Amino acid sequence: MPSTDHEILVELFRNRGELAAELIRIREGTAFDHARIEWGSIDLSQVTSTEYRADSVILLQDPGGQDVGAVVVEVQLGVDADKRYSWPVYVSVLRAQRRCPTRLLVITSDAAVARWASTPIELGHPGFRLAPIVVGFEHVPRIIDPLAAQKLPELAVLSVMAHPELEVALAAVDAIQGLPGDQNQLYLDVILARLPDAVRRALERKMIKGYEYQSEFARKYYSQGREEGREEGRKRGREEGRKRGREEGRKQGREEGMRAAALALARAKLVALSAADEAAIAALHDRSALSALITELGRARSAARARAALDRAIAAR
Repeated sequence: MPSTDHEILVELFRNRGELAAELIRIREGTAFDHARIEWGSIDLSQVTSTEYRADSVILLQDPGGQDVGAVVVEVQLGVDADKRYSWPVYVSVLRAQRRCPTRLLVITSDAAVARWASTPIELGHPGFRLAPIVVGFEHVPRIIDPLAAQKLPELAVLSVMAHPELEVALAAVDAIQGLPGDQNQLYLDVILARLPDAVRRALERKMIKGYEYQSEFARKYYSQGREEGREEGRKRGREEGRKRGREEGRKQGREEGMRAAALALARAKLVALSAADEAAIAALHDRSALSALITELGRARSAARARAALDRAIAAR
C-alpha cells in the first residue's frame, strides 16, 4: 500500500514532468535538449510477462513531438530487493517502446535507502549494468529565492520537504500562488504539514500579514477552533452524555474557530487593535454576525474599512 509520502512525491511529478529533467540536471550535471514534456504510460509490462508499473514516466520531446529522452521515475521510501530486478526491465522496455535514451530516476527521503539504491545493478552480461540516478533529500537544493522558486514550484515544494525551514517555506508559498486552486491548496497543505510546529506558526504569522488569500487562512483557524470544540465536546460527553456533549462541542468549536478567524483578520487589517476590541470580538456569539465580520474583514482593502466593519459588528451585538 503506497504511503502518503509516496503519493505526494509521485503527485509532484504527475503535475510537473519538468521536475524529473531538472533533478537529473542537478544530480548528474547533464541536461536533455528538449522543448516540451509529455507523460507516458506507467505500464511497462510485456506480452505474456509479469506486470511492471513505474511510478511515473516522463517523455522529453523536441518541438516536433519526437522523443529525445525518457525518464522512469521511482519513489522509493524503503529497501526492496525486488526492485533490483524490475528496474532494469523498466528502463529496457521503455527504451524499446520509445526508441530513445532512457534513464532511471529514484527519489527517496531516506539516506540509507539512497545508498542502497545507488549501488549499480550488474545484469550479468559483460559491461551491462544499470546505475540508477538517485536523488535523496540531501541532494535537493535549498531554495530561498522567490524567483528561483517560481520557475519550478514543484521543486520549491520538494525543497520544503527536504529542508523544512521558514525561508524555504516562504519561497515555496510565494511560488505556488499562481497555480490552480486545488493544486495550490494541496501544496500548501504539504508545506504546512512538513514544518516543525514553531516554524509553521512563524509562517502562519507571515501569511496573516501578507498572504493574499486571507479567507483561506481564516478557514484554517475555523478548522482549528472546531477541532478544539470537538475535544471539548468529547470531555463533556463523558460527563453529561456522549450525544449532547458532541453537539455542544461542535457548536462551541464552530464559534471559537470563527472568533479566532475574526481576531486574526482584525489584527492583520488594523494598525492597532485595542484590548477592548479583542474583548468585543471574544464576546460575539452569533455565527451569522461572525461570518459577516470575517467576510467584510477579508474584503477590506484599507484599515478604515476594516475598522468600520468591526465597529458595525460590535454595535449590532
